[in-house]
Order: sequence, then structure tokens, then C-alpha cells
Amino acid sequence: MKILIASDSYKNALSSQHVANAIEIGFKRVFDDFIYEKVPLADGGEGTIDSLKNVIKNYKEIEVDVLNPIEEKIKAKYILTDDNTAIIEMAKSTGIELVNESKRDVINSTSFGFGQQISDAIKNGAKKLILTIGSSATNDVGIGMLQALGVKFYNDKNEEISHQHILTAKDISQIDNFDISALRSLRDVKILIACDVENILYGKNGATYTFAKQKGAKSNEIEFLEQSIIKFSSVCERKLQKKIHNEKGSGAAGGVGFALQAFLNAKSRSGIETVIEFINLEEKIKESDLIITGEGRVDEQTVYGKTIMGVLNIAKKYNKPVIILAGALDKGYEKLYSYGATSIFDITPSNLPLEDLLLKTEKNLIATSYAIANTMSISLK
Repeated sequence: MKILIASDSYKNALSSQHVANAIEIGFKRVFDDFIYEKVPLADGGEGTIDSLKNVIKNYKEIEVDVLNPIEEKIKAKYILTDDNTAIIEMAKSTGIELVNESKRDVINSTSFGFGQQISDAIKNGAKKLILTIGSSATNDVGIGMLQALGVKFYNDKNEEISHQHILTAKDISQIDNFDISALRSLRDVKILIACDVENILYGKNGATYTFAKQKGAKSNEIEFLEQSIIKFSSVCERKLQKKIHNEKGSGAAGGVGFALQAFLNAKSRSGIETVIEFINLEEKIKESDLIITGEGRVDEQTVYGKTIMGVLNIAKKYNKPVIILAGALDKGYEKLYSYGATSIFDITPSNLPLEDLLLKTEKNLIATSYAIANTMSISLK
């Protein structure tokens, strides 16, 4: 039997590769003679570059000095392939994991570092950009990123505000006009957004109401952010003659999806679909007898473009059984059965504080995999 282990990471606990290794250890205790193939996956958030590096033959990894979301100097890497395609992971420069939880302050956070990554890739000859924009710490509707790319922003008195300081979410409401002439250098660059959510820019399912709280926004800041983004969207749509705010993915990464689509004509695509295409996952699933996948939390949101759904869609096409291993199960996870899941397991055996559970993730994953393999062995005897 050939088992394909194709899982996302367990956030704050294990990388995709470590997840695959743990599952393999558990299964091999029972089925040492099976064939195992491990394919680390990601859906556009942290770990996407690491997943793609496994299949890209010729590339160089470039490190650039950038500012993280709270303007601390850090180094961020991106990939440049031999056909001048840059793969840039926003999480490397502007990810939420780059900011200690006690320092998270979405009002004063910026996507400027992501713009620095993009700018550096263009200087290094990139003709195509694949931008993975999951796991961001920001809700600045991309104004920091655009500032780093040379866009100038003005207030209602025609005073430039972008030369005064690095722009953050608190500056969105001041913007009344902008100059995009600096973006001419990107005119011939093809830009693809690899996105792990389909949220629109604003409203009940928009960037702010859906994600700002988990990025550190206080209750009294959420409405300020929402109204600021609505105003900025109106300014952009009047100036650029485009209506983007209802496009799928425009609310991704705190509105960076909107900025990329509106200012740079970027096309948005599911992050997991982008990864699947790169690593030729369909062929790997087709050639396997059992697929094991998973991620840190599985709930009713999982059906909306997450890694597991990418795996299930292909597996269903070839009538392959799929086992899902979750760090935690929450409301609505049962929906996945109707999409082709064979069985779904929560690897967490006890009700412990989150910090304790995270430390035991690998141990629990191995134990759960071992238990599943033992159960499978009964029917194979």
C-alpha cells in the first residue's frame, strides 16, 4: 500500500514537514513495509515557500532587509526562479508570528515590509510575482506596501502624508488622493495572488470584522478601521475607475488583496490551488492508496479554500480515502464528510491549557497515527 501524507502545518506547533514526519513515525510502528510519500502543504500562509521549494529545481533564495509590522528591522527571504518568477511570502515580512502577542497593535501596524520584498524582487529582474498573502499581522489595506513601492498619498489639503513616516492603519482615514506614477516599473510584471481566504474588503465578512480582532484590534478600533477602509475604497474606485471591494480575496491580509488587485492589476487565486499545481499533487494522489492530511484547526471555515479542501477535491475525483488529523476540531467540522473525508480525528486527548497542548503536539500526533494504523491492521489481517 502507498500512503501519501499531505498536510498543512499545525500553527504555533509543527511545520508541515514535521507533521508529515510524525504521522509517518506513528504508521510505521504498524506498517513498516508500506510505501510513504510526504508532501508538505501550505495554502498561502506561513510555510508556503518551504512547501514549494521541495519541487522547484532551479532557484535562488534572496534575503532582504525589511521592516516587520511594527517597524522593527528584520531580514526576510523570497525565492527567485531561473525563469524570473519571484515567489514572495508575506508572512516572512509582515506575518503575525513575527510580532509577540503582547506587542500586537493592528492600528499601528504596516505592510511596508511586504512592499520592500516586492521592490527588491523587481530590482533583481522578476517578471512574474507569486505573492502568498496569508497569516498577516496587518489591517492597513495595503497602504504600507504601496508606500514602499513608491506610491504617494495625500490628505484632503493636498499635503503628502507618505513622506512623513511609514504609513499604518491609523493613516488610512486621512487619504484623499494619491500618485501612482512610481508603479510604472511594474506595468509589465504579471502578478498572481495566492490567497487562503475569499473574504471581500469590508462588511460583515470583510477584512476587519473577520480578522482584525485576532490581530490585536480592540473593540473600539474595529469600527474605526472599517469606516477608514470604506472611505479609502471609495477614493480608490473613484480615482482608478475600478470596483474591486466585492472581489473575492480583496479582504485578504487586511485588505492587501484589494490593494494588489486595484493598483497592480493582480489576479487572485486560491493559495492551495497554486501550491497543488506547483507540486503536481493530483498525480501523487492518483498514484496513492490512502491520503492523510490535516491542519491545526478544523471547523466550518475549513471548507472555504483551506488546504484540506484542496486535497479532498482531488481525492474525491479519484475515489481515494482521506483521513484528516486535526490539532483541534471545532463547530462545523462534520461538513467535511460531505466533501469526501473518510474519517476525521482530533489528536488532542485531554483538556489542557493551549501552551501545554502545543508542546505535546508531536507526541499526540504520533500516538493518534499509531492508533489509526492499529485499527486499520484489523481489517488487513
